[in-house]
Amino acid sequence: MEHFFTQAQFDLLYGDSSDLVFFLIQREHSFEYLFVNQSARLIFKENPIHSSLDEMVSASHGEKIFQHYVQAINEKRVITYQDFFLFSDVELVNETIVKPIITNSGNYILATTKEVSNQKEIEEKYLFMQSLLNMNVDPTIVVTKEGKIFDMNPKFEEVFGYHLTDWRGKHFLNLPFVPAKERSAVEHLFDSNLRGDGKSSVLVKRMKSTGDKGTFLVSYSPIMKNEENVAMYILLQEVTDEVGLKESLRNTRHILESYKRAISKAAMVLMTNRKGYIVYANDLFEDITGYSTKDIVGKHITVLEVDQYNDLKMKRMWKDVFKDKMWRGELRNRASNGSFYWGDTTVIPLYNDQHNIENVLIIQFDITEKKNVMLELQSIEKTFDLITQNTNDLIAITDEKGHILYTSPSHERILGYSNNDMASKKFSDLLPEHFHQTWEDDITNRVNEEHEIRLELQFMRKDQSKLWTETSIVAVKDREQPDKLQHVIVSRDITERKNFEEHLSFMAYHDSLTQLPNRSYLLKSFPELAHSARVNGTSIAVLYLDGDDFKSVNDSFGHDVGDEFIRQFGEALLKSVRQQDLVARIGGDEFVIVLNDLSRDTEERFETTNGIIQDIKLSLKKGWSIKQLTFQPTTSIGIAYFPENGNSIDELLEKADAALYEVKRMGKNQYIYYLE
Repeated sequence: MEHFFTQAQFDLLYGDSSDLVFFLIQREHSFEYLFVNQSARLIFKENPIHSSLDEMVSASHGEKIFQHYVQAINEKRVITYQDFFLFSDVELVNETIVKPIITNSGNYILATTKEVSNQKEIEEKYLFMQSLLNMNVDPTIVVTKEGKIFDMNPKFEEVFGYHLTDWRGKHFLNLPFVPAKERSAVEHLFDSNLRGDGKSSVLVKRMKSTGDKGTFLVSYSPIMKNEENVAMYILLQEVTDEVGLKESLRNTRHILESYKRAISKAAMVLMTNRKGYIVYANDLFEDITGYSTKDIVGKHITVLEVDQYNDLKMKRMWKDVFKDKMWRGELRNRASNGSFYWGDTTVIPLYNDQHNIENVLIIQFDITEKKNVMLELQSIEKTFDLITQNTNDLIAITDEKGHILYTSPSHERILGYSNNDMASKKFSDLLPEHFHQTWEDDITNRVNEEHEIRLELQFMRKDQSKLWTETSIVAVKDREQPDKLQHVIVSRDITERKNFEEHLSFMAYHDSLTQLPNRSYLLKSFPELAHSARVNGTSIAVLYLDGDDFKSVNDSFGHDVGDEFIRQFGEALLKSVRQQDLVARIGGDEFVIVLNDLSRDTEERFETTNGIIQDIKLSLKKGWSIKQLTFQPTTSIGIAYFPENGNSIDELLEKADAALYEVKRMGKNQYIYYLE
C-alpha cells in the first residue's frame, strides 16, 4: 500500500534531526510504524518498521502513548505531553508533539520527541532550594551581596521574633539582635566570605525572642551564579556547653579510629597538603589504581590524570574546597596501567587550630562498574528495570491514601516481603507501630501539599527485626488521574550509621571503663530528677564516695588489676542500690550515688539511706578476686540532701564533698551527713 509520504521524503526532512521522529498509521487496535529517523531507531533493540506499537514498547508505556495518539486523531488537533523517568540516573524529561494526519487512505501520526531536561531541572532546583530553606531546622536567612534580606525561614522568625514581611529588602545589619558594637565585625565577616577569603563559621551570642541569650554557630555559605557570588546563605545553629561537648567527644576518639579502619576498607582514601601534594594513600587506593604508596606520596594530585571533561570539575572542586566547602561529585581518573576508573568522590577541607586549611581529604568509592553499566543502557525502561532489580535502596510508589502500588525487588531481599505480601498492604504497615500515627497525621499531609520531605524512618522486617533508613518522599501527579497524587518513596539503609551515632551518644555520657554514667550525665539528668521530686513531694540523697587507699592497688599490682578493681567496685555499688537509683563514676576512685524517691520525713529518710549504705558496706566486705588476689575494700561517704542542702547537682556535690572531707579527717570507712 502506498502512502502520501515516502521514505525518501521522510529522510530528507528528518534524517539528520537529533529529535526522535516517528511516522505511524492507525490500525484496528494499535498503530504500525512506517518510518522512524536514525535518532529514534537507536532506542529500539530491533527494527520497528511494520511492527505494531504494542510489540515494540512496554505495556504500561505503550498504553499511555496509544491514548495520546487516539486523542490527537479523535480531537483532530496537535497534542503535547511529557514523559518523566523518575528512577534513572539519566533523569531525562522528554516532551512529545503528536500531529494527527487524516486522509482518505487512513489516519496517520507524526510524533516528534525532544529532551527538555534542562528546563525541568532549573524548575526543580528552584523548588528544591526553596523547600530546603523552609525545612531547615536551624534559623536561616538569605542575604543579597548588597546586604539586603531576601528570604528567611520559619525557624528564624520563631527563634528571633522577626518576620520576613517586615524585613525583606532591609539591610541585615539593622536586625536588632546584632549589637551595635559588633556591627563592624559582622560586616567585615560578611564581606570577606563574599570574597571567598573569610572564616565560614564563628560563635556569637544573640538575644532570642524569649529574652534569653543563646550561643550560636553562624555559618556563611556564598550562593554562586555564573561563578560570581550573588548572595549569602547564613545559618545560625544554637550550641550549648561547647567546652563540655569537646571533652565528651575526646572520650570517643578510640571508637572513631575503628571506623577509620572500616572506611579504609570500603573506599579509596587520599590526603594532600593545601598545595595539592599527596601525603597519604590507603591500601585500597593502591589495589584499584595500581599506584604504590612510594610512587604516589609526594607527587601532585594532577598525576592522577583526568579526561578533559573532568579537568574542569577538578578546578571547580579545588576552588570550592578553599572556600570552606565540602565537594561531592563523580570523577574519572586514569590508573597506572592507562585504564580509566570512576570514583564517587567526596572532598573535605581539614583545618588546624588556627582554622586554616592544612590538608585536603579525598574519599572515593569505586563506581566504575556502575558507570559502565549505565553508559551501555539505551532506553529509560531498561534503566528503570536494572536499577530496581539490583539496587539496595527500597523504592515504593503509593496512592494518596498510602496503598502500595509498586515496590522494588529489594523489599523482598531486605525486608522479607514478597510481591504477594505487598499486594494488600498500606505503606504504614511496613513501619513499627509507634510510627503509624506520625505517618497518617503528619507525613502524608505534608507530601500531599507537594513538598518533598526527607526523614529518618524505621522499617519493620517480616521477621519483626527493625532497620533505620534515610527516606525521601515526593509527590507526583497520577498520569491516569491528573487530579490525584502518587507518593514516590526511596529509602536507604542507615542502620549501621544510627548504631554508631547511638554509641557515640552513649560514650559521651558514660565512663569508658565501668560503663557507668559520668559527670556529664549527672549534669544533664539531675534537673529532671529534681523536678520530679518537687512535683511528688519527695527528697533526693547525693552520696559522694571516695575509695580508701585505692591508689595502692595500682601501685602494687599494676594498671590492669587496678582497672578491673575499679570496674568490680562499680558493680558492687550497683548491686547495693535500688532500681530507681543512679550510680556514676566521676573520676579516678570517686563515685556518686543518687538515691531517688526518698521520703521528706527525716527519720524515714535516714532509715532508708542508712540501710542502703549498710548494703554497700556488706557488698564490699564480701569482696572479689582478681588474678588470685582477694580484695575487700572500704569507702568513705559524704551525704547531702535535696532540697535542704541545695537545688542543683553542683550545690549538692559541693556539700557532699565537704562532708566527705570531714570523714577523711576523722578516719576511713565511715559516712557523714552534711549539716548547715
